[in-house]
Amino acid sequence: MKMEKIIKKIQIYLLFLIITIIKTDGDDCTLTRKPRADPFPSLLKCYKYNNDACCLSVHDEYIDTVINQILSVPCIRKYPLFEILMCFGCHPNEKKYINITDNGKTKNIRICRSFANEFWGGDLDSPTTIFDQCGFKVETKELNKSKFGNLTYLIPSEAFKNFYDFFKYIKIPYYEEYNITIQNETNDYCYNNNLNLDYKFCNSIYFLFLLLFLLK
Repeated sequence: MKMEKIIKKIQIYLLFLIITIIKTDGDDCTLTRKPRADPFPSLLKCYKYNNDACCLSVHDEYIDTVINQILSVPCIRKYPLFEILMCFGCHPNEKKYINITDNGKTKNIRICRSFANEFWGGDLDSPTTIFDQCGFKVETKELNKSKFGNLTYLIPSEAFKNFYDFFKYIKIPYYEEYNITIQNETNDYCYNNNLNLDYKFCNSIYFLFLLLFLLK
């Protein structure tokens, strides 16, 4: 009887902890100006975030349009990290990875070095050939207004001298005014393609809660 009371108290504490984390984690989303939520209708392009997102179906459709202005149809699924980064605005914790200073004049997205290295496939200060098998179409407004505007396509290793030059012309949808900065993983405030660690923590607590319930 005493053990049952202890288990019940632990269950109540864990449930309270989960609710507290969920309700207090994160700021309002940049795109929706509301707390992150399950999108409905579901996202098609950025489907990874269908359980929790900072975007709506209308944002998802525009992101898909931008990707299709860069990649040809056969290559859309060839570069998953490119798609994931283009879906940055839908990430439930996107606000955590941006930094705005100088009264809004300077806007940055912090990318973890490990993700940048994987995305680029080599030295960030050198060109990459990872996208050369497909090439890029020149259809986005940023590319059309750039020095590449008179081209119909480009070969990335020839067009962009390094990782940083790449993101001067290839912009994340809805974050066109943001610069990409690289940060070493000293904390979880840089984007690394992982969902918030709080989710893993909550899941662990949930399964512990379930185990205690079964042992009751």
